Formats: sequence, structure tokens, C-alpha cells
Amino acid sequence: MKRVKKIFSRIVALAAAVLLTAALFVPARADARGLIDLTKKGEMTILYKYDDELITGMSVHAYRIASISEIGEFTLLSPYDSFPVTDINRITGQDQWNSVINVVEPYIYLGGIPSTADTVTDANGEAVFTGLELGLYLVVSDTLVDETRNCTYTVSTYLISVPGLDESDNWTNPVYSVIARAKCERTENPKKVDYKLLKRWNDSGYTSRRPSSITVRIYRDGELFDTVILESGNNWSYSWSSPEGYKWTFAEEIDSSLNYTVSMTSRGREYYITNTYRRPPSNPPGGDNPPPRDNPPGDNPPPGNPPGDNPPSENPPGVLGAIRELPAVLGARRLPQTGQLWWPLPILVIAGIFFIVIGIRKNMKSEE
Repeated sequence: MKRVKKIFSRIVALAAAVLLTAALFVPARADARGLIDLTKKGEMTILYKYDDELITGMSVHAYRIASISEIGEFTLLSPYDSFPVTDINRITGQDQWNSVINVVEPYIYLGGIPSTADTVTDANGEAVFTGLELGLYLVVSDTLVDETRNCTYTVSTYLISVPGLDESDNWTNPVYSVIARAKCERTENPKKVDYKLLKRWNDSGYTSRRPSSITVRIYRDGELFDTVILESGNNWSYSWSSPEGYKWTFAEEIDSSLNYTVSMTSRGREYYITNTYRRPPSNPPGGDNPPPRDNPPGDNPPPGNPPGDNPPSENPPGVLGAIRELPAVLGARRLPQTGQLWWPLPILVIAGIFFIVIGIRKNMKSEE
């Protein structure tokens, strides 16, 4: 009986080895959810609703900023590939997606880049886009003013991938249709309020590289509202008044040769533009002793730190499969995960077979 058990265990071990070997001949796909058919077109249906109220007549604009590969990796299109945007295939958190939006949207206005597709929300409160090339879309919605109710409706700009991922983590099929719900806000009885724009510098040790002034274009709902110059004479800040309920974006005109990156944060009605110097790997030039804080004396920086004002990482994490969050306006849909690593599988399989064979041989020798 003991000998029968040993023979049986050997058969099981050999069967496992055969199965593992067979796995080597199964083509490993870059993405377990399958490949994207790039010959197909896509569509988006976005619901605009505030509480139980459908929002109709709101203009919506879609900008295709990146193409998508068969395995779900994005490639920025021209002219977006020239914008100071981090590698979107290496983004691992919502803050980084927001930083992409905060950079791309104002540059669209600054450069007068036309939208890829436009529509207006229908009687069902839906903005429908059909016949779209696959890729990553920036979706911008105009503020809707309802004079009869004396209120305004605004929607934050967001990103949608076409195709997207369904609840089962598979590409949306059969026509790569993406359904999402926009996050709408309503301002009742809008009144005139004050806003403030402040410049912050993150360039300790390199303040001599800082320009003496910068020009910022202020856009209200995509329309140029004002052009201002920020400098030490006005404490790198600017204030203005406007009826509330509108969406504000800011485009900074700065010489790219100065080697600064731009990020945007806000706190209430205060907006912060932070310029971070891209430090070279070597030590800073001599004679430019770093000040005890990022803003040298005389800059009078605003008190406190705006949310998310930490300098962006020069080398974001290289993990490509970690994108789980995405803008709340997209509901349960997620931006695709990319870069799944399959190359270790054959190595693990071979190692497993090796140890199984060694075990079998040791058992055989122990019986001799």
C-alpha cells in the first residue's frame, strides 16, 4: 500500500510538471483582459444631472489628447506631447491625473486648439459622442446660466478613456461605448465675489534662474478674461471680482528654457500657480546660496501651504498597473491599467518544474 501511494504521488508530480511546461507554449498577452481592436470606433454617453434634475442645453467639448495601443497604453498626440505633462502611463494617483488636466486645459485655450468633437446635452441630460477615434479624451463643459431660476450649473473638466473598463475589468464592448455621469454643481442667486491668484516658487538654491516677472492669462469658461503680470512688486499675486458660479483656468507664459515645471492648486477662491525648478543631477552653481525657504525675503508668500503644493516627483513610480482611481465624474468606470508584467511567468514555471524533478529524484533515491 505504501508503494502504491508513492507511485501515485509521482504521477501527480509528473502531471503538474507537464501542465506547467504546457503553460510555456501559451502566448502570454500584455493584458489579461485582451487586446483592443484599433480598427473600431468608440462612443461616449455622459449623463449631466444635478440631484434629480436633468441638465439640458449644456455645451460639451471633447479633445482627444492621446491615442491608445492594443494593450491600453497611451501616447500623447501633437501638440499635447509638447506640453509639460508627466508620462501618463506612469501615473499612479488621482492627484497626478488632476495635474494633467490643470496643465492641458489652459494650454488648449492659450493655443486656440480646436476640439475633436462637440455636442449639447439633450432632453435626457445626456451628452452623446459617436464615431470617435479610440484614445484618451479631455472633456470640457461650458457653464450653463439659467436666468429663469437665477442659477448657474458648472462641471469640472475630466478625462475619459475610450474604450473604458466595465465592472468586470474588461474593455467595454461591443462598440467600445463608455457611459459615465458628470459631477454637476449648481450656484443659486450668484453674487459678485473676490478671487485671488498667487504665484509660488519651489526653486531653493536656484533663485537666480527665476524670471523677474511672468505673464498669466486668466480664462473664465474658456474665454479670455484678463491678462496679468505677476512680479515681486505686486507680491506675485493678483485679485479680481466676478459673479460666482464660473470655472477658472490659468495659462502661464514662461520660457521653457528656464527649466521650470508648472502645477496648479486651489483653496476656495484662491488659486496657486507653483513653478518648480527641474534640478540637474549636479550641485547648484556656486554663489547661489539656497535661502532658508522657497520664497526669498521680499516675496511675501501667502500664509500656509495650499493643498497639494508638494513638488511633483521628477521620477514617478514605474509601476504601470496601479491606476485604480480616476476622476469622480466618471463614476464606477476606471482609466485602464497598463504595463502588466508577464515576463517573470516563464522563469517561475521553469523553476517550478526544476524543483519538482529534484523532489521526484530524491524520493526515488531514498527508496533504493
